[in-house]
Amino acid sequence: MKHAIISILFAFIAAGCVYTPKCTPPPSNAMDGPVSIDLLPGNMLYVINSNIDSRYCSSYITKISLSTPQQPAYSGVIPIRYKGSDISLLAGAYLSSTTGLLWLADRQNNRVLLFDTAAGAVTATIPVDQSPVAVTPISIESGDQFMLVCDLASNDVSLVSSNLQKELYRILLTNNGIGVSPLNSVVTPDPIVINNQPPDRYAYITRGADNNISVVSVNNRCEFNPMFPSSASVPVFNTITPGNSATMSTVQTHNCNTKSELWTVSFTSVTSDFNVEGSSSGRMTTHAKVGLPYTADNGSIGFTIYKPLYNYVAGDNFTFYTTASSGLINIPNYPGTGIGTATPVTKGIVMTPDMSKIFVSYTGLDSVVVIDTYNNSIENYIKVGKSPEAMLLSPDGSILYVACYGSGKIYVIDTNTEAVIGIIGVGNGPFAMALFQADHYLYVLNYNDNSLDVVDLNNFTVVDTLK
Repeated sequence: MKHAIISILFAFIAAGCVYTPKCTPPPSNAMDGPVSIDLLPGNMLYVINSNIDSRYCSSYITKISLSTPQQPAYSGVIPIRYKGSDISLLAGAYLSSTTGLLWLADRQNNRVLLFDTAAGAVTATIPVDQSPVAVTPISIESGDQFMLVCDLASNDVSLVSSNLQKELYRILLTNNGIGVSPLNSVVTPDPIVINNQPPDRYAYITRGADNNISVVSVNNRCEFNPMFPSSASVPVFNTITPGNSATMSTVQTHNCNTKSELWTVSFTSVTSDFNVEGSSSGRMTTHAKVGLPYTADNGSIGFTIYKPLYNYVAGDNFTFYTTASSGLINIPNYPGTGIGTATPVTKGIVMTPDMSKIFVSYTGLDSVVVIDTYNNSIENYIKVGKSPEAMLLSPDGSILYVACYGSGKIYVIDTNTEAVIGIIGVGNGPFAMALFQADHYLYVLNYNDNSLDVVDLNNFTVVDTLK
């Protein structure tokens, strides 16, 4: 009998038949490993399910109607398929209200799916690097939507185009030896000018492998922190000979490959001896009249110009290069505590509408870290619940909602005072949120118990739960 079964099996394989596991159709009234939530026009929520147990052979979108905002109801499901093939294990998603596209990070297949909400189907896929987990809008230009994709298993992020349906380029992030694991990002909504550089959009990227934030220049396609060392654009001049003077330009250019910036010193009068101090390491280019740079003990660089063979006159100038910042903002432990963190992971990240502050959920400290974007420095640590992850800002940026996955609570923070003004108990493993501002409701997606909580923001209470 045993040999007969083996013979039948070999015959089955030889015939080109492949065993396909039997799948159960996804239910129309359930969620399965929900990882993302988006609010569509017409008061409809789309919940992206990661399908962690693979019972249904395909991830699917759960449609939830908000015709009664305080009591949402199931409204069907949409299996995620492309060219007839089922897709499972999706990650984060982003809905573009302008193009009507729902961008889905297909972590298992190293690609981004473009789901057309009008057609109700995946219409295209864009290959990216390893394990994409989050997509962030950069801009819409000439009708084309550009997105930044965090590739978890690689040390880079991808920039993709919806019109061209392809990855345009990748930006390599600084690897400190333990990896990067980019998790999430936020991009300045408008081009900004910093230290007289050309208008640019900057992306701030949280890293799962260490306690840093990567700063990326979108225009220059590289990791580059525009604040450093160009924050030294007004250096201290110590004129040795009274009456002599010089001026120092702000950064003129920077090179992403060598991580360097070009600076210029111009003389406005006759001088034969002076020095200048900046705030970053650097080296001078070859110049007949230039002396040697020296490094000060405080970490700044002093450029000393010794008496040359000929005096400097008005109009003379020389250039030198400073080593640009790698584009990392380090988030240390609580200042002065000396306490190490077991899980130094930055996860969620949001930016206020005026681009003045960035809030980062930091699981290693069970805190939200506030970054002042004027100089990319740490402004504050706000203590919240265990394992803060997803965050959501009110449209005016005045209120921040923080989902603490490990404690099952939503912390409500006033972004002006940076104080906690409310704590809301929700389901098991709050993972994503959506805001229905017109009726003051917050919808909280709970990953561990496949539920959706409805929070009344007038009194910070849960008024309904959909399971």
